[in-house]
Amino acid sequence: PEKKLEQIVFDQSYAPRARRMAYEWLLKVDPEAEMRVIPKMLNDSSLEMRRDAVAMAIAKAESLEGEAAKAQYRTALLASRDFDQVEAIEKALTDLGEKVNLQEHFGFLVDWKLIGPFDNTDKSGFDVAYGPESDLASKSKYRGKANAELSWVENSTEHEYGEVNLNEILGKHMGAVAYAYTEFDSAKAQPVDFRVVSRNANRLWVNGEEVMANEVYHSGSKFDQYTAQAKLKAGKNTVLLKVCQNEQEESWAQSWMFQLRVCDRLGTAILESN
Repeated sequence: PEKKLEQIVFDQSYAPRARRMAYEWLLKVDPEAEMRVIPKMLNDSSLEMRRDAVAMAIAKAESLEGEAAKAQYRTALLASRDFDQVEAIEKALTDLGEKVNLQEHFGFLVDWKLIGPFDNTDKSGFDVAYGPESDLASKSKYRGKANAELSWVENSTEHEYGEVNLNEILGKHMGAVAYAYTEFDSAKAQPVDFRVVSRNANRLWVNGEEVMANEVYHSGSKFDQYTAQAKLKAGKNTVLLKVCQNEQEESWAQSWMFQLRVCDRLGTAILESN
């Protein structure tokens, strides 16, 4: 039933996987449906269908030149949610002389107050509620590792993917805990994803409520490595991230870093209100 299958493909009240199955069955009886269906999927709720549409838009851009190519790549970028496709589009636009703000496209948080190191000897600090977990006053001072006096340090990362390198900012420490604090001004009350990348153990609080805890050390740092759902309230929201480094001596275990972005369930960036 070709017409019914095509109706299901376009009806976003159905689950994305069901719509994708309907589309694949439609192609079996009507291979030309691809050119009729996929170009309309650039803003679809199915990431699988959207990915195909972005791929088609990229292919079209590759056949164009100058301003026409730029315009087509920009269209593809607005719709793209997958890291590899965004990366390819960004390279193409850069080659055409156009700068892409990847921090903004993905919704990375880049302005932070940082403090550390607190003690994480033998991984003991992950469950210890150091001062920042109960007292977020940015002028507060604390006693940290080796009884050192610690103060908050302001940092704004320029890394294109919002990476914050704690070794560079707080100094290289092993068996250490750092906290990162920021505020997010939301235009309205809304559910969001907080997506974290870190090679270190981490915990995340939003408005004082813990929404994520990953006691995992040096498991890699793939894009959108950890995801937590949270509800933002209209106006100011507090975000506190705890990042724990262990005492492994291998070269690949020396990284102490994080990235954090705010987006919807499809990976569309949610930006702060002006």
